[in-house]
Amino acid sequence: MASRERVKPPALPEKATIAVVAPASPPQTRSETEQATDYFTSLGHEVVFGPNHAKVHGYLAGTDAERAADLQWALSEPGIDMVHTLCGGYGCARLHPLIDWDAVGDPRIVCGFSDITALHLALAAGPGWVSFYGPNFLRFTRKKDELTEETKEWFHRAFTPEPLGRVFEDPENPYVLTLGEGAGEGPLVGGCLSLLAASVGTPFEVQTDGCVLMVEDLNTEIYLIDTALNHLLRAGKLDNVAGFVFGTDVNLQSQTVPEGAESTLSIEEVLDELIAPLGIPAIANVPVGHGKHMATMPLGAGVRLDGGAKTLEVTEAAVS
Repeated sequence: MASRERVKPPALPEKATIAVVAPASPPQTRSETEQATDYFTSLGHEVVFGPNHAKVHGYLAGTDAERAADLQWALSEPGIDMVHTLCGGYGCARLHPLIDWDAVGDPRIVCGFSDITALHLALAAGPGWVSFYGPNFLRFTRKKDELTEETKEWFHRAFTPEPLGRVFEDPENPYVLTLGEGAGEGPLVGGCLSLLAASVGTPFEVQTDGCVLMVEDLNTEIYLIDTALNHLLRAGKLDNVAGFVFGTDVNLQSQTVPEGAESTLSIEEVLDELIAPLGIPAIANVPVGHGKHMATMPLGAGVRLDGGAKTLEVTEAAVS
């Protein structure tokens, strides 16, 4: 099934109302929330929190019902310009059946990443909004190196009615790997690889036909990256894609059993064995996820990928 035309939310106004909700895991410290709030209020925005945003239920930010209530409010309440997720972790996918997707309000900017992939998939399957795979609210603290200039600049430009243009190279590792030559254009889809693979067979399954598929992940064994990519391949999710993008290699652990370097493959080897033979435009090491530097990417907006030139370009404004 092809990805359908998405609905663009309005651009972020100068003095926006930003609803902050925690649909996944709880934040670790209250101070981070305060710092991020100060960041956005200093820019002239009003930050409003879901009533349950500070709840803790094990590894979840409150019960499913509490998290769903906040998310329903943020997606439905008139006057909210942007929904910003507090942090990732785990839990978004548990909320899908608890949200009344027919009752959401006018389109609005929704931004977050990692586990928030499950929310982006639901927004694509339900109301069909363009949404933003970008830094969560807690990225905007005063911690050293937490918020880089590249991350900040792309985030703020993403919500203006101009195409973002060419994605920057990761300043820490400015090398993009070509996995497949040629160029491809289409709407951007994707997010966290493990969440995308887990969506197959659900009502919010990732739709990839005619699209550029972007995947990335964090703190996982390389063989689990292999597992998830292989799962998407066998499910036909790369049969009709316009291109493929892999994010930066962030703390992807080597397989440790049996002991020794010969027991693992590198990420490059996995991509060479699974993606390169497809003969599609494909690149890797693009800063679109769990890295120090993060380009906010509009899911559902048009992009152009050139494998030989090692470029990914957002060619369409993501907001109206």
